[in-house]
Amino acid sequence: MDVSSTRQAHARSALEARPLLVGVSPDGRSASAVVWAVQEAEQTGQLVRLVTAVDASEVEPVEQSGHDLSVLARRLALGQVQSQRVVGPVAATLLAATADAELLVIGHRGLGRVARAITRGTSAQVATGSPVPVVVVPEAWIQPRFAAAPIVLGLSPDVGEGQDPEAPALAFAFARADNLQVPLTIVCAWQVPPVLAYDAEAISLYEQATREALETRLEPWLERFPEVRTTLSCGDVTPETALLRAARHAQLTVVGRTRASGLGRHGLGATVRGLLQHTECPVAVVPWLRSGTSPGVG
Repeated sequence: MDVSSTRQAHARSALEARPLLVGVSPDGRSASAVVWAVQEAEQTGQLVRLVTAVDASEVEPVEQSGHDLSVLARRLALGQVQSQRVVGPVAATLLAATADAELLVIGHRGLGRVARAITRGTSAQVATGSPVPVVVVPEAWIQPRFAAAPIVLGLSPDVGEGQDPEAPALAFAFARADNLQVPLTIVCAWQVPPVLAYDAEAISLYEQATREALETRLEPWLERFPEVRTTLSCGDVTPETALLRAARHAQLTVVGRTRASGLGRHGLGATVRGLLQHTECPVAVVPWLRSGTSPGVG
């Protein structure tokens, strides 16, 4: 058995009992999310479960709308596809459905200010409350064009002492890059403290110390995934700017939802919200590491 077959067999044995959940809109505008999820299922051997949340007043019109993405999913999928329609609010319905899921995939519309505001609200609610990683896929995304593109991982420069709260995001990104055999670009942006702003030597020492701490933090992951080609991108810019730049040429951007400073302050944080709002690349938001738990490799 070759390396690729071994990876896929391992993925199937680890994940096949937990389905891959896809939030599907009643109007059929979740095709990109469905395609992304189906292609993911081909790698992992997971069951694909499509969940559509509808308002009680729209039950009959939805039944007659003809927007059935389950047909598309079944045409593309090699494995099993299930469909479920639930009456209730979108975010609450999807969060409830994650109870036995491994991953949740939802779409992101780009249809004007009002539609974007609604979608950002749903995406943010789901990504903030989900116990499993959430992948937000822009409506216009065409995954096959980026099959060989790198994965981008955004990290905070300072996670403090003890367990790394972004370990699940690290595990998710490294395991995915390893399984797909694509490069991993690690982005860590910081802004020099104002007290050092006019001291060139102090700024240089601060940046050097920050980079060295990050390299030390990455050592166990590089040892665990020796075949993953990694590039470290650091700089004195805002995290959102750094991630948006890197995401232009990526197939997926991975960020952690943590309670620490940096990318994940207070729920999603401004960086992750800005990324979801402006990027044209799918974004995976991975929940924080709870105390006493192991990050695993997913």
